[in-house]
Amino acid sequence: MKVAKALTALVLLALLASVIPACNTTASVVQYYAKIVKYPTLAYPEPVVIGKDLEVRVALPENTKLSGVSLTISSPYYGSYALKLSGNPSYSTKWKAWILKFIVSKDVKPGFYDFTLKFSAGGKSYNVVMPHAVWVLEKEPGKLKIIVTGDTKTPAGRPYWFEMVAEANLIHPDAFFFDGDEVDRPTMMSAWLYFLRGWLSLQIPSYAIIGNHEYEKANEAIAWSNIMGYRNYSVTIGKFLILALDSGMDGWVPMSQLQWAENILKNNPDKVKIMIFHHPLFGYKIRDDKIAEIKVSSVNDFDNLLKKGFIYGSWADHPKEAKKLFSIILKYGVHLVFTAHTHTDINNVVIYNGTKYYFITMSGVPFDVRENDKRGFRLITVYANGSFTVNTLTYPPGAPLNKYPNSIPIDSGEGTVPYILGLIDYYYSPSNDGKHHAVSFKAINHLNETFNNIFIEFKLPKDIPISKYKIIPKPPKVEVIKTSNYYYLRILNVNLTPNSVIQYTVAATPDNDKPQISNKVTITQSKKDPTWFEGVVSVTDKGWGVKDIKVYYSTDGGKSWKEAQVYDINTPASLSSGSVVLNFWIKGLTNNALLNITATDFANHTTFKVFKYANGEVTTFTTTTTSTTTTTSSPTTTSSSTTTTSSTTTSTSTTTTTTTSTTTTTSTTPQTTPSTTSTSSSIPLTTVQSQTPSGQPLSPAVVIGVGIVAIVIVGAIMYIILRKSAK
Repeated sequence: MKVAKALTALVLLALLASVIPACNTTASVVQYYAKIVKYPTLAYPEPVVIGKDLEVRVALPENTKLSGVSLTISSPYYGSYALKLSGNPSYSTKWKAWILKFIVSKDVKPGFYDFTLKFSAGGKSYNVVMPHAVWVLEKEPGKLKIIVTGDTKTPAGRPYWFEMVAEANLIHPDAFFFDGDEVDRPTMMSAWLYFLRGWLSLQIPSYAIIGNHEYEKANEAIAWSNIMGYRNYSVTIGKFLILALDSGMDGWVPMSQLQWAENILKNNPDKVKIMIFHHPLFGYKIRDDKIAEIKVSSVNDFDNLLKKGFIYGSWADHPKEAKKLFSIILKYGVHLVFTAHTHTDINNVVIYNGTKYYFITMSGVPFDVRENDKRGFRLITVYANGSFTVNTLTYPPGAPLNKYPNSIPIDSGEGTVPYILGLIDYYYSPSNDGKHHAVSFKAINHLNETFNNIFIEFKLPKDIPISKYKIIPKPPKVEVIKTSNYYYLRILNVNLTPNSVIQYTVAATPDNDKPQISNKVTITQSKKDPTWFEGVVSVTDKGWGVKDIKVYYSTDGGKSWKEAQVYDINTPASLSSGSVVLNFWIKGLTNNALLNITATDFANHTTFKVFKYANGEVTTFTTTTTSTTTTTSSPTTTSSSTTTTSSTTTSTSTTTTTTTSTTTTTSTTPQTTPSTTSTSSSIPLTTVQSQTPSGQPLSPAVVIGVGIVAIVIVGAIMYIILRKSAK
């Protein structure tokens, strides 16, 4: 009996370990990144062309001399570069800071870098680490693809913020702009921690603009200044000039700041100008009356716009400043103006002297949006000649400015049932953490929009030659970056077309594992529409990764089965956990219903589990059955002369097999599973074609049988252990 007692104790300990959360003994704190270094910061990285100077501003008093100055930029892809100081530090009364300039030498690779600045001043030694602050360019860009969004207000907005970050990393524009209200309250540490977790996960140069929620009180934004830096700034990216204004706590820009903006515009007549600030100039009446175009013959026509109620309330309360802003936009050719704050889309074009000026306010990614409104972002490509892709300013592409909502959505709409968060789903399986010799990628586009050159990158162990890794299917082009411990393998020139699926596997080892379906399945009945039930399940795979998950349900004890109506992959959770986390929606689920969850991996192994839904709880369920097929596969090597495929198939079955047919219904809703697309061309690595599935999906009857076999085996083992312990 001692053995039995020991086993019981171990089981109890395991249960306790599973329900008691791990304690974090290290308290999380918000780093004051910009307290000493004011430029560049994580809120506005400096774009610098190779061979030019990188400018750094250190906010210390003029009588504090700097010595022993050194700066190193670092990247996970290219390692570290020590940059040489150009000249001596000089103090600027304009910036109230010491100006340091460093030469970006020609051996530096283009990319996105952190920097570490070391120096001594006033008897102290400083070691300032600034993440995501240097954007090294090979040459001045001829175009800029940008994403603009805003208003997440963490902590409450974190689900939408993390989804936005994930989608931005896949779309991978040249630059990302967040237009204010990063946090709900600037004195709330958790708000900053959640926002910065997402911000520092962005793999692209990103620019933050202050909103009213970053103010502790009027004219005071201490937390922002210490964490992010300047409240208003300009950034020059080759031919492009970005002006970020601060519309304050009360929603308008003071005259002194407008004069600053005008001087910058006046001194850069040949630049393509984009302005971004938080509170919109044009208000809700533009949206409510569906006004798309406004023609003006002079700046003085602004007075008439004000009388008609077209100007947003906070600006209307400051007509002089509002008219001044309007005048400098028209005078200096600022053809793109982005704003946020309203949590809903408001768009219009002002036509002046035959030229169009676009005022675009996006819904953003806040937690508090209007019923049925959709959270989203704007995506636009701007060219060095001043033109831009007007058709991508709205969704669907080319939709009228006054047909709302028209941001590119990240969800199905506030209050909709089923509610879908994430209309561009993707994941890597297993974890893309550099520990696996096989990883797969899958992306599903539920939108009616093409996203060109999406970012697909595999982080692979370097303990075997790169030539051992095979790619399924053949990609258009591959780039490999070698570091001391990893290969970063990027698949290039892949476009995610409307309502499509793209998937790739990179593998150097055979797949001998079946997917593992978690025993923890939750189902929640919708309060708004009780006919709908939302479920969550996670699946892992230690081989080539999870390819597909299907959910079937039976409300008549297993006599007939239907498939869940809606699927929604939780992209942020899947990327962070290494498991594929699937939300599914079922209409009309009843008490004592059965669920058959079936998972397939990229080597076409299939596994399944049966669950029972009763009284709001989901438990594993056992019945009589059936047969199961397991396929063990290894990478297929393809050459001009031979193709070798290795697989082993094992079948076990009981004497009776019951097959239940399943019907899959396709509709035109955004959640419909799209068709698969891929492109091929020659690459510098050995590649292989995708393996063919070894048979049809298992029926629900098969699922039930495996459950019985498993219970019999476990019971027999426990019986033997107990008998031995009794002796």
